[in-house]
Amino acid sequence: MNAKLGLRDDSPRIVLLPRLTAALTVCIALLPTASQAQLDWQPEKTWLFAVGVLQWQHGDVWPGMPGAKTNRRDAELVEHFRSRGVPGKQIVYLQDREATRKRIQHALTEHLSRTRSGDLLVFYYTGHGSRNHETHRACFANYDAASSASAWQVSEIFDAIEQRFRGDRALLIADCCFSGALVDVARQRESKIAYGCLCSSFSHNTSTGNWTFTESLLKGWRGDPVVDLNGDRMIEWEEMGRSAELDMAFIERQKSMFQATQGFDRRMKLAAAKGPHRPRLGERLEAKWKEAWYRAQVIDVRGEQLKIHYVGDADSWDEWVGPERIRAFRPHQFDAGQTVDVKWDADKKWYPATVIRPWYGLHLVSYDGYPREWNEWVGPDSIRPRQ
Repeated sequence: MNAKLGLRDDSPRIVLLPRLTAALTVCIALLPTASQAQLDWQPEKTWLFAVGVLQWQHGDVWPGMPGAKTNRRDAELVEHFRSRGVPGKQIVYLQDREATRKRIQHALTEHLSRTRSGDLLVFYYTGHGSRNHETHRACFANYDAASSASAWQVSEIFDAIEQRFRGDRALLIADCCFSGALVDVARQRESKIAYGCLCSSFSHNTSTGNWTFTESLLKGWRGDPVVDLNGDRMIEWEEMGRSAELDMAFIERQKSMFQATQGFDRRMKLAAAKGPHRPRLGERLEAKWKEAWYRAQVIDVRGEQLKIHYVGDADSWDEWVGPERIRAFRPHQFDAGQTVDVKWDADKKWYPATVIRPWYGLHLVSYDGYPREWNEWVGPDSIRPRQ
């Protein structure tokens, strides 16, 4: 994703709660419900640093995304943590014009310096991402970036965390092109900090301009039973990552990434599910309409009747269907080692490649004659048998 709002002042916006609201939040936090008490994170020990950029000073380099400004999911994510009791003084949210490189670096350094032992950092970025094919380094585009060279380097994020963060767990989330670079860098670090990375794309791939990835994470944070894959009434970190991975592959035909390093608990309990996981609810399938089959997802169940939402269509197309109009989603897949042709997005030309790994209709491929730094995941419309 690539997104962000703008403010009129020049100082980073640190979201503060009114005194009365903050006091009530503290009181509520001291009296957790049974389900809240089972979670593996505490609002009062959580620090959120969020950056969302949807418009840029140099629009010729980084095209703005005005369509994404409607119902901004980055703002919803920040609001969720605030509503769950994370103190306002522990939330920094920089939008659009606020998110210059200097302000981001200063605000992040100051924010991390105020943390304490045992604290949890939640980092989130949405906007444009870029990757230099010569240096293989990735960056996230700050508002005033004139090129990749002046953009916020992913390695800088880890440097700041390693130098300033006093806690022991960092949950890093990015919804943008090449966001999987967070996974790559986290794997390379030898650190006392346990990293859990949730990324909308592989480190060598671009990402959709839709909010699909952040929406999927929000479902998990909010306790949607659809994300409770093992049915134990708790949403765990790995379930959130797996659910987002399936959503991105099914809806966007894109490979998202999630990775835990340095002992980060893959079963970290993030939210209590709001009810049991009802059979078939959320199921990804194909539905028949006028003799053609379309991807759809189950949004309600009534016996054998399923209410479905068609991928990419407006809610007005939602309908109830019976078993005679549905079938399992079984995308065509090439075998590992099979030689294929792959269409490259940049020039729309087909290049010879070899399948490394097939998964859920997507394929990780290596291009003939190119080093592994060019490996990428491709969707079904970009791969064909070798001609």
